[in-house]
Amino acid sequence: MTTRILIMGLPGSGKTTFAQELVKRLMLAHTVQWYNADTVRALYNDWDFSDAGRKRQVERMRDLSDSSEAEFVICDFVCPTDELRAIYAADITIWMDTIRSGRFEDTNRTFVPPTKYTYRVTDWTEHWIEAISKQLVKVGDSHKRSLLKALSWRTLGTVDTFVLSWIITGNINFAAAIGGFELLTKSILYYVHERVWTRIKIR
Repeated sequence: MTTRILIMGLPGSGKTTFAQELVKRLMLAHTVQWYNADTVRALYNDWDFSDAGRKRQVERMRDLSDSSEAEFVICDFVCPTDELRAIYAADITIWMDTIRSGRFEDTNRTFVPPTKYTYRVTDWTEHWIEAISKQLVKVGDSHKRSLLKALSWRTLGTVDTFVLSWIITGNINFAAAIGGFELLTKSILYYVHERVWTRIKIR
């Protein structure tokens, strides 16, 4: 399942730099796809910043995100209005609220501060990158990763159960049967437990 991250804010607020640093950290544990607004506009040769052009851009960013198979998709662009943010429909929104006005007056007039966001970055410090990336790594723990963790942990636990059962009963076949059933049932329970915890956000 892909988690869509929108990094938004006025031009010059640090969106691209923040995205670049966030990508580096998330890629240590997850697959990540990053779409930068200028790069996408250049790819499509579309530099129209009218209302229609902005809507076309956000729909393009959404479609690119939907087509990605990465665990995290990061899009950094101004996304100046609630309407455009609703179209993109991010799972996580990071608002770069580091400046009062940008270098383009038309964008300053268009930009509406968001009322809904996950993180509000008010100054450019390493603290924000570290804090947010650590929380996102927990949120984005993949199904494959959860399954491998479940199997590795339960294999270790099953060996322990097998040895203890053998010592207590003196019957190696009985101990092996107990260990086999435990490996199956507790692997499933551990996997479900892991998936439930990926949906719990603790701040």
